[in-house]
Amino acid sequence: MNVVDVIVKEDYCIGCGVCAGICPSNNLHMDWSNKGELIPNSNDKCKVKCSLCLDICPFNNHTTNQDDIVKLLFEKVPKINYNEYAGYYLNCYVGFHVDEEKRIKSASGGLASLFLSSLLEENVVDKIIAVGNVGDINRIFDFKILSNSDEVYSCAGSAYYPVEISRVLTKIIKEKEELTYAIIALPCVVYALRLAIEKIPKIKKKIKIIGSLTCGQLQNRYCTELLALESGLTVNSLSKMDFRRKSVKNSASNFLQVAMDKDGTEGIPQPYQELPFFLWHYQFFKQNACNYCDDVFGELADVTFMDAWLPEYVKDYKGTSLIIARTLLTKSLLESSDELDLNEIKIEKVLESQQGIIKKKRILLKGRLYKKELNNSWYPKKRVNSDKNIYNKNKEFIELTDEIKELSKYLWPKYRLCSSTNEFWKDFNELKSKIKRYENKTRLKNLSKLPVIYLKKVFRGLRW
Repeated sequence: MNVVDVIVKEDYCIGCGVCAGICPSNNLHMDWSNKGELIPNSNDKCKVKCSLCLDICPFNNHTTNQDDIVKLLFEKVPKINYNEYAGYYLNCYVGFHVDEEKRIKSASGGLASLFLSSLLEENVVDKIIAVGNVGDINRIFDFKILSNSDEVYSCAGSAYYPVEISRVLTKIIKEKEELTYAIIALPCVVYALRLAIEKIPKIKKKIKIIGSLTCGQLQNRYCTELLALESGLTVNSLSKMDFRRKSVKNSASNFLQVAMDKDGTEGIPQPYQELPFFLWHYQFFKQNACNYCDDVFGELADVTFMDAWLPEYVKDYKGTSLIIARTLLTKSLLESSDELDLNEIKIEKVLESQQGIIKKKRILLKGRLYKKELNNSWYPKKRVNSDKNIYNKNKEFIELTDEIKELSKYLWPKYRLCSSTNEFWKDFNELKSKIKRYENKTRLKNLSKLPVIYLKKVFRGLRW
């Protein structure tokens, strides 16, 4: 029994690749599924009674969950604070890289790249593990081992694309050099790594710093292919994708997504907020595992980076970062740098900036768990409980997005090699109508609340 028999079979695999990277019998290898997702495949060479892959899978049931791990990691840090959603934190910051060129080339304010670079410059670690473009038509992005600041900044930006870490993990486990590493990854990968660290002493010895990015969801590779085709490049010519190109004409939240071929020819830039049906909101191509993640802020990481999605910052197209520091080392490195414009910010503002993700991962998740129970389906144990009322209140959205998620993955292989996305969208005509009906209902519901909200404000004013 391994992850293929349980997690992949039940469609909860996020494709992180930690299982394949640490498999003692080299039984697992990562490859693309017919849904455009990276999943482990088995070579049928499992050792008898070996359960290591299940023991470290972030979407399996564990006797030790994230809350237990964070207590061991951070509870005894002097002056540490705790928040239900963000976990433990020493300080929260808002800021950006003072080098404007580096700031603009990054996803938000450039502070993640600056922090990773400082770890090398201060000799805290020998190498950095981060995701970067590799230009391979089969794997546009992948985890890379970086040795200097230039390499770190070459990986600046976001990769809304499936990546897996098996190759890198295998390398650092097998290497004879006494090298140390820092890694930055999504919360699910961080959870898997923390579980693996407790099982494999060599990983614990080598991985010294773990950083995280906040994450609302991860789309499969088909989403990137659709963006390329929308921009005028064929799928087979796609070599690179800039998911977060900034434009002085747009706000920080309406960044451009630009596809490029192997010759460097760019397609027509696609503004994030003007894509068909707002792809991310309605969960086109979304990986199912993301609907069952309850970690908003990478709680198990030493430091977490995110965009400052707040009104006072989002208008600045150059981008602004928010940071949660959980260790004295990360706090010290951030506060001592003269390359960043940094200010402290209250945890409440950090939570406000990620309200949409909190709703997905801590509220809507309760409704999705209830739906699983209605269908007598297995699901990994989470830190929130199923809730019938939340399901009933959000049933239309949950059912609609589940339908879109599955249909988009089913239809795209039929049209991915076409010269345009027209035929793909034609097959979504029925769902287009459902989306419009849902949006109209939501709009009317919100309008019906306005008089009540207004009256409350009036009466509140009268009391003063």
